[in-house]
Amino acid sequence: MYYYVGLESRTHAFLLEHRMKSEGMKTCEITYMPREIMIDLCNIGVRFKENELPKAIELLRRFNLQGLKLYKEVVRPDRYYYHEISY
Repeated sequence: MYYYVGLESRTHAFLLEHRMKSEGMKTCEITYMPREIMIDLCNIGVRFKENELPKAIELLRRFNLQGLKLYKEVVRPDRYYYHEISY
């Protein structure tokens, strides 16, 4: 299961991914955002696996970017769902 971070610009996505890797997050990567959640956001974001969620939330709070949104991916047999997560 993945978590996606939606941002307002590509620059912010690359900055966040670099910061996450610097903090030791191994599963974070730049990715195209799923169509369902890129409304009002850049089409490039950062995703990471569930086991790194606590570290990611701590970093997102410190990073404090405007317009940043966190989504949880839920996989069902027929489709993927995305739920916005408060952090």
